[in-house]
Amino acid sequence: MVDFKKLRSQKTKRKSIDPTEIFRRLPKPPGINDLFTSQTEILQAWYERRNEQDTVLKLHTGGGKTLVGLLIAQSTLNELSEPVLYLTPTTQLVQQTLEKAEDMGIPAVAYKSGQPLDEDFKNGKAIMVATYKALFNGKSKFGIRGEVNRQEVSAVILDDAHSAFSVVRDSFTLDVVARDNYERYTGLIDLFRKAFKDTEKLGTLEDIVEGSDYSVLEVPYWAWHEQLDAVREQLRSDSKKYALVWPLLRDQLHQCHALISRESFTITPMLPLVNAFPTFFEAPRRIYMSATIADDSEIIRTFDAKPDALKRPLKSRSLAGISERMILIPELMKFKSSREEIDKLIAWTAQKKNLGAVVLVSSDEAAKKWSDVATVAKGSEEVERLVNQLQEEQIRGPVVFANRYDGIDLPGDSCRMLVMNGLPSGTSNYELFRASTLYGATSITRMIAQRIEQGIGRGARGAGDHCVVLLVGSDISAWVAKDANFRFLTSATRAQLDMGIEMSKEVVSLKDLSATIQRSYDRDKDWTEYHAETLAELVDEEEINEFHILQASVERKAINLLNDGYYELAIARLEQFLNSNKNNLDAQMRGWIEQLSARIADKWGNKERAQDLQRQAYANNRNLVRPKVLPPYRPLSIPVPQAKAIVEQIGTYRLRQGYLQSFEEVVANLHHDVSANRFEEALSTFATMIGLSSDRYDIQGEGPDVLWLLPDKVGLVIEAKSRKKSKNPLTKEQHGQLLVAAEWFENKYPDYECVRVSVHPKNQATRSAIAGESHALTFEKIASMVSDARSLLTSLCESQLDMENLESECNRLLATSNLRSDRITNQYLVQFSSQE
Repeated sequence: MVDFKKLRSQKTKRKSIDPTEIFRRLPKPPGINDLFTSQTEILQAWYERRNEQDTVLKLHTGGGKTLVGLLIAQSTLNELSEPVLYLTPTTQLVQQTLEKAEDMGIPAVAYKSGQPLDEDFKNGKAIMVATYKALFNGKSKFGIRGEVNRQEVSAVILDDAHSAFSVVRDSFTLDVVARDNYERYTGLIDLFRKAFKDTEKLGTLEDIVEGSDYSVLEVPYWAWHEQLDAVREQLRSDSKKYALVWPLLRDQLHQCHALISRESFTITPMLPLVNAFPTFFEAPRRIYMSATIADDSEIIRTFDAKPDALKRPLKSRSLAGISERMILIPELMKFKSSREEIDKLIAWTAQKKNLGAVVLVSSDEAAKKWSDVATVAKGSEEVERLVNQLQEEQIRGPVVFANRYDGIDLPGDSCRMLVMNGLPSGTSNYELFRASTLYGATSITRMIAQRIEQGIGRGARGAGDHCVVLLVGSDISAWVAKDANFRFLTSATRAQLDMGIEMSKEVVSLKDLSATIQRSYDRDKDWTEYHAETLAELVDEEEINEFHILQASVERKAINLLNDGYYELAIARLEQFLNSNKNNLDAQMRGWIEQLSARIADKWGNKERAQDLQRQAYANNRNLVRPKVLPPYRPLSIPVPQAKAIVEQIGTYRLRQGYLQSFEEVVANLHHDVSANRFEEALSTFATMIGLSSDRYDIQGEGPDVLWLLPDKVGLVIEAKSRKKSKNPLTKEQHGQLLVAAEWFENKYPDYECVRVSVHPKNQATRSAIAGESHALTFEKIASMVSDARSLLTSLCESQLDMENLESECNRLLATSNLRSDRITNQYLVQFSSQE
């Protein structure tokens, strides 16, 4: 018998280091004859720039990133004969990468927990494939800075780098979970009760600890700095419980946020401390492989990558890898679809058509709502099992996955219908904290855009694959309909959404919807040609936003300077950035960066400067930590004419129907069962949607819960007693709060008429509370106001008029509407009467 291994070993030849030549020499598995044009372009470009420490590779989802990464890894092994580490976000992707390597004849070994690092890896004979958490943990076998034993590598390949941001942060996050260690949870919180009392947040803190409030509170950084030794002492006694995290944080607590939720006390760094890992930080080559997303700046914040790498990413103009997606939005159709009808569609797909059907939701709580019609995946092991069963076509679903917008691949018939139910949102304390602090800011919009892109990429994996995507829920349909959000998506997704919006507007019934979906399943020629031609016409080369890259690099540089003890230089760098970019930053993000400066100043010991900076931060973003001394109140500007204000807001939406969805999202919170915070936010937002100016300002008992300014110089000073029981009248004490708020208003707005308003279940007050000039806004009247607003906005949004003529139409409608600003007081407010 011929010994081919012997013949191969006898034939001495120089190993190639050109990745495309390596591919040419490899055995090809069935189905792979050659590289995509996009793969070849990127591999050739990387080869020319291979000695740059940081390189960013961008390929469309399903465009063959894994093979590109493996060829780069093999090229580096051949050239440098030093270990190469390949990282993926999940163990499932580790296995897929190893299978791809085996198919291609590329030597690769798996990282194995509890065992020494493989000798073939250490000797540069095989690529090691591991999860990010295998490297980034406090007991890392690769070594931590300060330890004698460390594993050097010639390259680190970071697969799905865009999916790894939260995974890497988790590696540096310590959660004291209330249900597991309540004594420690409350012990840590008790250290900061005075700080929350000083900042008027003690009531919120107590509600959170009791479990009745779902928000996330940040410990004021000055209190955190003062109590670091006490925190360290408490956690040291539990350090074995946090063995994988504690070694990374114990000396860096001053660089961390401390966050409190009903579930845990969380300590997480401002940015991941990746410099603690020399294997990664000092690797001569770091290759970040990312799907084509609109903003990669988080790669700098998470991995401390060099900004130039993001300004010069390796990418291809080829459409290879872009899957066919029929994106449909039921909320924008001409008929009102119900949840039951969506249930019928996914059941029809799974049972009648025998095709995979999957639902993505943002949380476990949201997943429960689908449990009667679908299998809900609970925990990582069950997720992996169900994904495998879908991939192997053992089941068709429907299956529901919570917060799995990345890390699961469902090609071919394993998923032909993908339902994204609701707007993707964060689930960790840090993500929820950042989202609430930067509410409405562009950085959060970018995060949501990325998750939508990742989500719709689960069900179609590369060229030749196809999937129907249903975006279900008023929040997600309103989001995609808004112009300001749309631009944060990649051009390919924008093109597919544009097609989807046009198709959705043509669908008139459930039967029509199912027939449209059927055309994707049947590979209808008219549909496939329409998709291919439109995609080719609309896909543009992605523009690189250098401002986002600059902002991320400034934040990362400031954190690095803080870490090295250069406090003044860190603050100077941030202030220079703020002064040079006054027109590029929204107020929320400006406040966020100013608070970072204040935090650094406090750590430096310059308390006075820290509080000056914190006052500036809070003036820009009142979701931040309240300073010890408040900044002066900034009165609202004079409201523009009501019709102009309404029409300008409608004009920010690509599809006017999306504005109605946003309206419904807001008014859904105008009832007595929601938290006071959500009710007040909804009442304030509702005012802006009907063309008024609004604000929330209630600090240390000063100012109203909500303020409405009407264009005719009238101010409604509103105290929201929304959660009172209907049998309880307005008391003298509650009316006193309203009088104090009115006094504040008259001082801040001397030229305005003040109308005192209390949101109350009924217009009943105790005899001692009665005052003739105070009014009740009852839930009955709120419902009437919402109904009138819905009628007005529906007429405007269904109109085909251009923006100029739409304003005239709005004025015409307001002329006969109770919502006209000079009628609101008489039509919706009622006098209090005395309850005997």
